Amino acid sequence: MDTIQKLTILGEGAAQEHELAAGQAAPGCFTPQRVEHLLDPRTRHQNPGPSRAFGANSGTKIGHDPSHSLGVKTARRFLPGGIHVSQAGGRTVKLLKVLQTNVCEFDCFYCEHRASRDVPRTYVSPEELAKTFMQLHRARLVEGLFLSSGITRKVDTMQERIVQTAEILRRRYRFKGYIHLKVMPGSSPAAVERTVQLADRVSLNLEAPTPKHLSRLSSKKEFLDAILTRMVWINRLTEEQPGLARAGQITQFVVGAVGESDLDLLQTTDRLYREIRLRRAYFSAFSPVPDTPLDHVAPAPLLRQHRLYQADWLLRFYGFSVGELAFDEQGLLPLAADPKLAWALRHPERFPLELSTAPPELLLRVPGIGPLSAKRIAEVRRTTAITDLKQLTRLGVAAKRAAPFLLLGGRAPAALAPSDRRRAAQLAFWSDTAASIGHSR
Repeated sequence: MDTIQKLTILGEGAAQEHELAAGQAAPGCFTPQRVEHLLDPRTRHQNPGPSRAFGANSGTKIGHDPSHSLGVKTARRFLPGGIHVSQAGGRTVKLLKVLQTNVCEFDCFYCEHRASRDVPRTYVSPEELAKTFMQLHRARLVEGLFLSSGITRKVDTMQERIVQTAEILRRRYRFKGYIHLKVMPGSSPAAVERTVQLADRVSLNLEAPTPKHLSRLSSKKEFLDAILTRMVWINRLTEEQPGLARAGQITQFVVGAVGESDLDLLQTTDRLYREIRLRRAYFSAFSPVPDTPLDHVAPAPLLRQHRLYQADWLLRFYGFSVGELAFDEQGLLPLAADPKLAWALRHPERFPLELSTAPPELLLRVPGIGPLSAKRIAEVRRTTAITDLKQLTRLGVAAKRAAPFLLLGGRAPAALAPSDRRRAAQLAFWSDTAASIGHSR
């Protein structure tokens, strides 16, 4: 696809061609605004009331039906995204997850929208996208927006369109709800600042744990300067102005495409948590896309993705360090046992714990006990003796999992199941693997 075709699809014509070539320091909409206006609840606008004007159903997928009544005007136009349903804080949240454009100059080896791949392309203007979102919001089909984009030759051009869309929603439509905005790799400081000012959450995907691994996923993305430096800027902005991006910044990794280990991924993730206050990391099991350079690579097991999320929770909420987790000789988490159980089976000298006296930080090491149930145990045992598994179940403990690792009043309520004994035998072979791998890297 040549430059003229791309500009035609983007719908910007000669004006955008001039902007791409001019190399301006920053588009006009990136002029930083007074933060107080955006954060003050008296001036940050209220949500519009719900409306039944838009008549789609809650299962609608936005994307490939040209006749769909979502502001699509011609047969070659479509909205590159869909309604994404996720769980947050114990409730279902519906987001319009969409690209401003799927035209992209980058040629990432795993991506369905890579520059050289023959796929339909489109561009949705800020006006059209904001209007479409509000139709869906008023119909109660979506609660928030997750807006990303392909990357054009002048990075700030598409970052400007993202910002303009958010500006229209915040100011014209008085939308006060959740907006998640993507920061493009290589965006200018002014672009990053304005994006952070408008968003509840921002994200910039590292995709890989090290520069070496990223070079195997993309020939154009630059790990340290274009991505990690921007993540540092975001952290600095939110430290200096605590009301910005209250849901924090996040990132995502592609898992299993280029030989990275779980140890690589978790070491990088842990460092991001400690050094730039990353809110959380997401792990996406690699799935090959036809007509891409990595389409011959086998998909990564979803169980591996699940184990990474479990290990990530141990780092964030259970007081574990990366060096304490069990890895095999390739630096991979065991698939046969969740990371917490794997740690417990590798450390029989730590168990069983006497439930009546064990401190909360040690209770968190017991399989089947989480932060909330550990807190409940600590509160209840001050006045009541916990003597049977039914009491633990009522406190939210997965009692059957926890029982082999506990003493209740000096009595062991259960022994290890045969399957867990077999896992313990397997894990014994790895007893020093995590430490040795950590020292060698």
